[in-house]
Amino acid sequence: MGQLTTSLSSSAIDNEPRERAEQPQTETAREHGGAGAADFTAAVDEAMRKTLPAEYTPELAAQIAADTTARLNQAPRPLTAAQRGDDWMNRWGCPGFCVEAHGEPTASEAHSTAPVETPLRVSELDHSGYSSNGEDLPWLTAQVVVVNEKAQAYGRATQIWLGYGVHLAEMTPAQGRKALDELRAFTVRLAAVVDLAEQVADDDFPGDPEVARLDTEATDKRIAATNRTRA
Repeated sequence: MGQLTTSLSSSAIDNEPRERAEQPQTETAREHGGAGAADFTAAVDEAMRKTLPAEYTPELAAQIAADTTARLNQAPRPLTAAQRGDDWMNRWGCPGFCVEAHGEPTASEAHSTAPVETPLRVSELDHSGYSSNGEDLPWLTAQVVVVNEKAQAYGRATQIWLGYGVHLAEMTPAQGRKALDELRAFTVRLAAVVDLAEQVADDDFPGDPEVARLDTEATDKRIAATNRTRA
């Protein structure tokens, strides 16, 4: 199962120097690629074998390396309110973690963290075509959203937005905790399914393209004959 590979931008942000607010309004991650990526994967593998021998597997080490590389190579992200500075937070009433650009015409009235997301995209999992309008979206995303527009009248509500493809669940923190517990339990069962599938797949084999072609032709002829009979 894909793991969420970025951390909430609120961690340690409030302790960063205020002069960060004077920087450009996006930050760009470092890039790893080519031979560097292979070296990084090898380094993670070696480090995990030495420090976590009980948990080590080549597959897990490779996944950790891939997830970390994906995080480092993610697209530029907006600055948090804390990075923009006190004037920004006072003007818009932002918590330090908020990444909303409130001054823009289409900006949300709510306050939000940058979403964490899986590198795995919907298009890699859904081949039905039903999600074609969102096939480039991440498989899973999650972020904290604070809704407090006209708080005196409607109150303040902290939510967790859990995205899965084109779908979005807006949850209370309690519901988010329940979803997390369910997800943790599910990953154990998913691991068992994957383990069994890998064993069963040892007997898999490719079909014969020529036999497949003949079968398709025969099927088309049967359908055509049925249609003529019904007509």
